[in-house]
Amino acid sequence: MDVSVVFPSKNRERYVRKAICTAFKARHVREVIIVDGGSTDNTVEVALKENAKVIIQSNLVYPGKGVAMRDGAYLSSGDIIVFADIDIANLTPQFIEKLYMPIMMGEAEFVKGCFGRAAGRVTELVAKPLLRMFYPELARFKQPLSGEIAGLKKVFYQVEFENGWGVDIGLLIDLYKMGVRIVEVDLGFKEHEMKPLHALTDMAYQVAEAILKRAVRDRKIDEAWAKRYISAISEIDLGGAGYA
Repeated sequence: MDVSVVFPSKNRERYVRKAICTAFKARHVREVIIVDGGSTDNTVEVALKENAKVIIQSNLVYPGKGVAMRDGAYLSSGDIIVFADIDIANLTPQFIEKLYMPIMMGEAEFVKGCFGRAAGRVTELVAKPLLRMFYPELARFKQPLSGEIAGLKKVFYQVEFENGWGVDIGLLIDLYKMGVRIVEVDLGFKEHEMKPLHALTDMAYQVAEAILKRAVRDRKIDEAWAKRYISAISEIDLGGAGYA
């Protein structure tokens, strides 16, 4: 099976060359895709020079991560799609291979990566409590918001991609509900940029919305309760810049 590696990106010129070159060194990788969210630096030019496929994000919204992932999935050619953050400073071919090898071996259809780093504020204060409440069977995942994932292309065609930061948790819940075989793999240590406070605040809202929308859909709560919880998110103190 061939592998496509997708990097959502915006103004990441200083990371793009290394990310592309590293991904192409991983076994079975035949395609590297940069989904650009409207960069004003040289991200696109560098990506093209390194023989990556460049897609301009179909809807230039903030944060747009889910839009980028959806576009990358739909326009990829591989049997397996890997998604990863482009700003991983210690990215290696082995890091990427660990994500898709369980699929190659027939052990999973979707892989969620975890890594050697303490779980962040949005994970601990929003994602994990809501999962324990509504989807306790998914509480076993160490980092449910991890953006390092891989899956068979066909499974991504069967689920909805949230537009923004809620995309990763939304995919996890929806694929689980579909009965897709999911495993979590340890990717080792991950070194990347910390998100600023405003991004964490936006993420908290969007992660909560993604989980609660599905809880309403699955008749675990009613819409009125969901709206009250979303409102309460504004009271959470995320304590400054940090990881998700």
